[in-house]
Amino acid sequence: MFFQRCLSFLGFTLLCVKSAYSVEIDREGLPDTGLDTSDWTSRDLPPLDDMWDLNDFQIAAKNTLAPRWYASYRTAALNEVTYQANLDIWSKVRLNGFSFRDVSNVNLNTSILGFNFSAPFFIAPAAKAGHANKSAELSLASAAGKAGLLYVPSISSTKSIEEIADAGLDGQVMFHQEYIWSNRTQLVDELKRMEKAGFKAIFLTVDNTGVNGIRTRSLRFTGSTDEVGHSATFDLEALAELRNLTTLPIVPKGIKTAADARKCMELGFPAIYVSNHGGRVLDGAPTAVEILIDIRRNAPEVFDNMEVYADGGVRRGNHVIMLLALGARAVGLGRSPMFANIYGEEGVSKMIDMMATELTTELKLLGEPDVNNLDASYINIKLVEAMYF
Repeated sequence: MFFQRCLSFLGFTLLCVKSAYSVEIDREGLPDTGLDTSDWTSRDLPPLDDMWDLNDFQIAAKNTLAPRWYASYRTAALNEVTYQANLDIWSKVRLNGFSFRDVSNVNLNTSILGFNFSAPFFIAPAAKAGHANKSAELSLASAAGKAGLLYVPSISSTKSIEEIADAGLDGQVMFHQEYIWSNRTQLVDELKRMEKAGFKAIFLTVDNTGVNGIRTRSLRFTGSTDEVGHSATFDLEALAELRNLTTLPIVPKGIKTAADARKCMELGFPAIYVSNHGGRVLDGAPTAVEILIDIRRNAPEVFDNMEVYADGGVRRGNHVIMLLALGARAVGLGRSPMFANIYGEEGVSKMIDMMATELTTELKLLGEPDVNNLDASYINIKLVEAMYF
């Protein structure tokens, strides 16, 4: 922040000295949306009124959080090729906007595993929300419930399974994420607790068995690449055994190939979750756009026989539209809710409202009033296909 100190005598200004405390923040390749940080104070929470899109929340979090905790949310694997690709892929997709259509009544409502929600996007699993705000996952659960959205907390949450469940509204539907722990006792206990607490489904992360990705930004603070307790022997036999440990529907999360998508369909799963773990596991993994195209080309029957969810770099309403048009039924938001949570529930609610407003606006401009009607006719993926296929 620039401020001016002036020495005056008998009404005359004798000397003015400007001191510079202007905050300059590396935007890390995020779009320039005109966000002005010149009057921010480093490490202070900026005004919520300065937030106009989801990228703004990341800049605000970078300004506010201790570098270690910002890095824990922002970090990605190795050279962060996949992390950056998640943010860049949208510029290679085109939308077909149709005119001469009545878009006076837009519908965002959809269902996920038979449960009704107010929009086709949800708050995806992300660990340790307590680094951003002392309310941690409780503000995420409450904001999602008030907006009628799905919230799926991480098993690596700051708050307990039971505390998060208690933070929900009456009748609120939440799923829960789980890892495949090598400690079977821990796995059985957590699944039972999720059932007892009232969670309705399990997002089972299957793309980092054995170890986490090597996330340099975080390692600079933690200095550790220790084993995280994930099973390295999780094969189809182990999967069959796990499915007998709970009555809740299981959705494999971290699907990155048409072959695995088809395998999940053949095994009778109700849904799959297309994800590259936010670029935090296998660097060089494809984006959700590329994976969905791969499935459309090589296992199109998947979309007819199960629900498909997707995430990865989603920051705008038109990103949601692109993934839905490619066959996803619902789209996850990962880092953005965590960044917005520096403001607590109020920030998360504002982020949700932003996304809903953008999605409604883009649907109108697209000429489609019902989000459930989006299909391949609304999207042009020739550039992506030419570049990656």
